[in-house]
This record gives sequence, structure tokens and C-alpha cells, in this order.
Amino acid sequence: MLDIPGLPLPDFEPAPEPTIYHVLFPDGVLGRVTVTGSQKPVLAGGAKLVTQEVYDMLRAQMLEAHEARVAEMLAAEEDVQRQQYEDLRAVGIPETTARSLSGYGGQAAAEDASAAAQAPG
Repeated sequence: MLDIPGLPLPDFEPAPEPTIYHVLFPDGVLGRVTVTGSQKPVLAGGAKLVTQEVYDMLRAQMLEAHEARVAEMLAAEEDVQRQQYEDLRAVGIPETTARSLSGYGGQAAAEDASAAAQAPG
């Protein structure tokens, strides 16, 4: 070990370990506040400290709700694309063009599949 004169400094105390507090804001937003020292954070606007267990439970509920909403939105988008694809096919647009224009990547409609099966080639 290096022997440096004057080190360690007299009365030197290392910084205390940071403490993480979990916060629930009035609008339902979750947050974490990291504090170095012994004082709890001062929260404004009706925010309150919650335990890590409550934070984890609420966060899991939020993530579940978010994933459900994303799945719902993706399903709705696929329905719109399918409808656009079917509308384009109904007016005689070729399948590849209808797929390209609509963005639809799902199964071809039953009449498309039967028409493809009957096509020469």
C-alpha cells in the first residue's frame, strides 16, 4: 500500500451509503428518490413514501396494464390493416400490392386462397 504523508485526512468520514425511497405521486406516477444522509426526502404536492413492496406491486400492475393496452392497440391496428387489405382486394388490386398498401401481413382472405389455388401455373 502506498504511504502518502497526510493521508488519510484527519476527521475524514466516508459518505454514507445512499438510501432509496419509493414515492407514489397523486396522479399515480411512481418514482424513486435516492438520498445520501439520514434525512428522509421532503415530498411536495401530496406525494407519499411507500414501501418497496407496495412500489413493486403497483409497478407490476402498471406494466401489466401497459402491456394489455399495447396488445389491444396492436390488435386494433391489425384489424384496420386487414380491412384495408380486404377492401383493396375487393376492388381488384393484386394481393402483393394490397398487402404493400395496407401493411397487412396476416392470412389471405378465403377467396384469395381459393383463387390462388385455381390460378394456372
